[in-house]
Amino acid sequence: MKNAIFVLIFLAICASAFAYTSHTDIEYYPAGTAPQLDKNMLDIYVPDGASASTPVVFFVHGGTWMFNDRTDFAAVGTELADGEGYVVVIPSYRLSDSLHPENTHPCHIEDVAQAFAWTVENIADYDGDPGQIIVMGHSAGGHLAVLLSTNTYYLENAGAEIEDITGVVNFSMGVYDIPKLYGDIGMFASMGYSMIGFDRVFGPITDSATVWYDASPKYHVSAETPPTVHFVTVNDMEQIIGGDFGGLGFVFLPGEIQFVYDDYNVHHPTDTFWIEGDHDTGFSTFVFDPFCRARSLTMTFIDGLLTGVAENSPTIPKEISISSMPNPFNSACRLQAPGARCFEIYNARGSMVEKIESVSGEGIWAPSEEVPAGIYLVKAYSEGLEITSKISFIK
Repeated sequence: MKNAIFVLIFLAICASAFAYTSHTDIEYYPAGTAPQLDKNMLDIYVPDGASASTPVVFFVHGGTWMFNDRTDFAAVGTELADGEGYVVVIPSYRLSDSLHPENTHPCHIEDVAQAFAWTVENIADYDGDPGQIIVMGHSAGGHLAVLLSTNTYYLENAGAEIEDITGVVNFSMGVYDIPKLYGDIGMFASMGYSMIGFDRVFGPITDSATVWYDASPKYHVSAETPPTVHFVTVNDMEQIIGGDFGGLGFVFLPGEIQFVYDDYNVHHPTDTFWIEGDHDTGFSTFVFDPFCRARSLTMTFIDGLLTGVAENSPTIPKEISISSMPNPFNSACRLQAPGARCFEIYNARGSMVEKIESVSGEGIWAPSEEVPAGIYLVKAYSEGLEITSKISFIK
């Protein structure tokens, strides 16, 4: 039955494909002023039936500020135009790659700001509403999207204003507080700086102080910052650096999430949501699965900004609360998720180990002696929604 449902969903998606028009290779710098011509381009995806009041998603791609191009993310344009009815703009920007050692901060954000200013000025010609622009980004693109909406210097220098941004959707932002990142690792800062490749992106560590603060969204969040929602995947930490090294300045590490939340809430309410997957698959799921939690939360956030009325969706727990309790033979884990009907436990190979019925949103997992120690994925289901967390089982 599940396979049949999947096939029907797949066919429905395929049947609705190509209900958009794409406009590619549009230059966004004024003629003759582009610092790097091959990156002075953006693509636009316009859904069929778009009008002057159609909202716009301005998407900034990721790739550690060194890799990728707008053309690698065409699926974001097609899915959000065809599937959600937005006009979608995806710019390229200069990269800190080996061919362009001169490309260091602030070249990335300068290009993104210029592309955004072009969008405000010209998107009406493509049936987009310049008064309803949502900025979205993933990874390094999430950093640039959030920096665009906090450090207003670059917007203003390009001829736009902070008021031109209706809201921001950030997936797995790469960096939030660079001085904290390198302050926390102390004597290893110089080595870590080069290992991660930040010397390419933000210049020599010896010239870093002013650059770090300028490029860190934390130091620019203000009352003018547009409403923002942050998405962090449960496996971001392991995917990027393999563990928690004392709460580094990466937004996806435990503790740093709370700093982001607190900084934004000083000025207006914000949300930070945990979603399933790792640094890349979490965002890919958002793009390709119109029924996933991240897509639902994003549409609720955007609809609330554009109409003042959020989509009618059920309350979604932010995360599963996990606690351990002793057992004479091995660990036993108490699983808690408000409204959950059941819990499923999966091993690292993706095989289900056990299914546990919930009683008032709680369940107890007492692994048998045959279950090896390790990290297990817990899925909880509530009102058609799926939420995910991880637990460590140690014998």
